[in-house]
Amino acid sequence: MFGAMRPDAVLTSLPTPRKPGQRGRTSKRGAPVPKPQALPNDDRPRWQTATAKLYGRTTKVRYKTLCAQWYRVCGDGLLRIVLVATDQGQMPFRVFFCTDSSVDVIRLLETYAGRWGIEVFFREGKQLLGFADSSARKEAAVRRVAPFVGLLYTALVVWFLEGAAHSHLATPPLRPRYPHKRGLCFADILRAAQRAMAGLSILDLISDSGHLKSPQPRASLPELPGRRLAA
Repeated sequence: MFGAMRPDAVLTSLPTPRKPGQRGRTSKRGAPVPKPQALPNDDRPRWQTATAKLYGRTTKVRYKTLCAQWYRVCGDGLLRIVLVATDQGQMPFRVFFCTDSSVDVIRLLETYAGRWGIEVFFREGKQLLGFADSSARKEAAVRRVAPFVGLLYTALVVWFLEGAAHSHLATPPLRPRYPHKRGLCFADILRAAQRAMAGLSILDLISDSGHLKSPQPRASLPELPGRRLAA
């Protein structure tokens, strides 16, 4: 499991091995170790640097790492803990962890950052595909809604990337008050699919997937000032 950690989390080391003849209950926690909020001013461990791809960008990170227990949250297992210095925002550092203490630091950071794509999918599924407005009441129907929304989302993205992205279908609306947009989002993908199916009737047997016309590819999308006004 990958997650974020409180800066004031109480950390401990692994307990010492039980000595022969020792009585009493075996300890599940070891000696206390410095809290994450104390690590920036501590010489042990030292700051290190690495390059990771976070949120779609190649970023140079400065970090400290250690292995310790976070007993109150994760039990007596040993965690890989990474403290990352931040250059922006009000927080001077962030703390992340993984329940696999052998995981690589870069993999830990990139995996945690990858959760953002999951959050975006849920937002777009609810706002644009009606995931939040399902009228399913029975268990079987509820179990079918989420896979169907995920399948539909995936099919639209794949269809768009395989050709529609470079066709006239992908031309975004002309919005003079929104001149800084340079990329395409899922709303643009959904709009392109609606344009492709505008003249089709789902009740007409000739309108099945085998009769859909492939969009004509273009070398690249036109610049924003030249894009036509679209619905």
